Amino acid sequence: MPTDDVSNRMPVFLLCGGKGDRLKPMTDTRPKPLVEIKGRPILYYIIQQFRKAGFRRFIIGVGYKAEMVQAYIEKEHSDLDIKLVDSGDADIIKRVADAAPCLDRDFILSYGDTLADVNFSELIRFHNSHRGRLTVTTYPLKSPFGILEIATDGLVEAFAEKPIINNKWINIGYFYVDRAMLDQGLQYHATFVDFLNASILRKELYSFKHSGMHITVNNVKELLEAEESIDEFQKTLGVFSS
Repeated sequence: MPTDDVSNRMPVFLLCGGKGDRLKPMTDTRPKPLVEIKGRPILYYIIQQFRKAGFRRFIIGVGYKAEMVQAYIEKEHSDLDIKLVDSGDADIIKRVADAAPCLDRDFILSYGDTLADVNFSELIRFHNSHRGRLTVTTYPLKSPFGILEIATDGLVEAFAEKPIINNKWINIGYFYVDRAMLDQGLQYHATFVDFLNASILRKELYSFKHSGMHITVNNVKELLEAEESIDEFQKTLGVFSS
């Protein structure tokens, strides 16, 4: 993990503005990043991870129940340089564009519902090794189902319980974004997906493959799984609750 001046100066842009519909009814009363895993908000673990890696500057893109995120930050993280940018109910691309004045250099863009024990030194090193201006952290796709191989006569020839799908990767965020990307027509894309596809066409987007832990909280099932995994995640970072 980087602890040098690079991470200290590099801003982190956290996406914390969505409604979290798949976590209802919990998100009826709180924004998704404040849903708790073992008594701590998801946002706590995200910020602690970046703190451990030496990052001290944060811009948080908020929208749904933004005032609750503001109150949490003021209470729990007042020692950090944190700015909130409220874009309301908007696509990621609008949140990035609204935050652009605060993003004065290359930055990390991360989701507000995902944790992965990413080695930021390796991510930065990899980004600096290629010619693109955008790097996305990716993770092997794992089937949520058991998969069978079946012969034409119906005979089951093989079975694998929730296997990793070969050569398929998912986007888990932790983007490294060159600041120049914000000055090259980002605002002309309707959605973040459009922006990523345009970056692919320009051969600007590269994948940093992550093989460690990955925790995401999109629904109640994943929240329960996060409850079982969060202690191990903290140990991998050397982060322990006080």
